[in-house]
Amino acid sequence: MRIIVLLLLMVLSSILFAQDKTDDYKQVEFIKLNESNDLFTYWFQSDKYYTDGIHLEFVHRIFNNKVADKVLLGFDTKYKDFGLSFNHDMYTPQNTQITTVDSTDRPYAGQLYFVYKKVSNQFFKGRKLSSALSAGVQGPAAMAGEAQNFVHEAIDNPTAKGWDNQLSNGIILDYEVQYMAMIPLWSPVNELHYFGTAHLGALNMSTEIGFRFKFGRYTDSYMNYYGIANDKNTYDFKASDIAKMNKHRRKIIPKHIREQSLEKQAEYLNKRMTRKFQFYFFTEGILSYIIRDGSVEGSLIQFSDNIYEYNYDDYDHTKILGRYGVVLQYSHFYLEYARYLQNDSFQQNGVFGYGKIILSWIF
Repeated sequence: MRIIVLLLLMVLSSILFAQDKTDDYKQVEFIKLNESNDLFTYWFQSDKYYTDGIHLEFVHRIFNNKVADKVLLGFDTKYKDFGLSFNHDMYTPQNTQITTVDSTDRPYAGQLYFVYKKVSNQFFKGRKLSSALSAGVQGPAAMAGEAQNFVHEAIDNPTAKGWDNQLSNGIILDYEVQYMAMIPLWSPVNELHYFGTAHLGALNMSTEIGFRFKFGRYTDSYMNYYGIANDKNTYDFKASDIAKMNKHRRKIIPKHIREQSLEKQAEYLNKRMTRKFQFYFFTEGILSYIIRDGSVEGSLIQFSDNIYEYNYDDYDHTKILGRYGVVLQYSHFYLEYARYLQNDSFQQNGVFGYGKIILSWIF
């Protein structure tokens, strides 16, 4: 309950006490619609496990306030961005046509929650530290069954018949921190990173490590939230800034320009950061260990007992996840398509996957 009150105070203080930044760096501001569904895939398509997710995110300077800056971990840097998202997730077993509980598969679970997020970058060192506070509810109050079946009826798909067996109402109170840094195998057209994530809370507890690769035309992953081209950022790199970058970080600049003066290198970097057109491919590999999956076992803060009980031994806790996709940005419009794959944690019969489409408008 304390964390819910704290989240509400952070949102209120965002509106009342938003910091008016006079620095040259202006945070990126956008609204993003993130839709995940197995319908967005061809291979490994199934209404299985993580079957749907709708996330609406608003990233804006009004969420940058003293309360959020203290509560959410981050680097001491001016390259900081803050955002708030509203999320609705749905989990189902593989067979959604039976009305009884299938103890060999995962349970139904619906989640409705807010996420307050801070992303901070140390641009010259190529490091990113992100943290997020989540608060909401899991269970019938999330109305996931109603939402899924409304969509299925609209597209003439079979309705899921087992939502009466979903996990009972419980609280979501979670905190997540992710650290990402460059691996010194860069060029002006590719990036390679490693990252580690820790997630702790009433719903989920997990750790993960992974790598991220990007190839194409883009700005840089350590300037803001996602490396989005941002017209409002009027910060100009100078020769003294280039001198702060080590030889590996400076490989973002083409070799023939690195052989010229620091002023010329700064000029290139300024032009790169204002690119209106971005188009690139990305991929990730992740090894995750799930200490506790609340979408299977329920929340640690339950309003009522679950209809049935799953425990630690009922599912595989080591997960291998893969992700790949493409991003297109032109001026204020941003489009991303991603494909997700992961191992089956319940029946151990291969992999399953889903797709994700992200539409954003940058203010």
